[in-house]
Amino acid sequence: MVFRLLMIDDEPSIGALVGRVAEGLDYEMRFVMHADAFRAAHQSFDPDVIILDLSMPGTDGIELLGYLAAEKSRAKVVIMSGFDPGIRDGARLLGEGRGLTMAGIISKPVRTAELRNTLEKLKTK
Repeated sequence: MVFRLLMIDDEPSIGALVGRVAEGLDYEMRFVMHADAFRAAHQSFDPDVIILDLSMPGTDGIELLGYLAAEKSRAKVVIMSGFDPGIRDGARLLGEGRGLTMAGIISKPVRTAELRNTLEKLKTK
């Protein structure tokens, strides 16, 4: 079974890193850098897992959590951010409060082993 991963981040190098790890774990991945592309990909790609950066130009992860909740997204959502742990936890709680399946937090800078472990676990849940 192929799992579909949608990632939004404003840093292409992080998207490339996640892509290498995800594809090694048999994920099909789409990477986008802007909110409009994220919304379109969410509709057409129907992801199993979403990795969401909290800080991007023009929008933020909090707005996109609201979008995912309004769309009743079934995807498991992982927050990826360099923000303070309290802010990351607040975003996770907000997502849970809106009915989303919040599946974890990955801090930046990204550690490959942590990313691989998180993505492996999400395939078994």
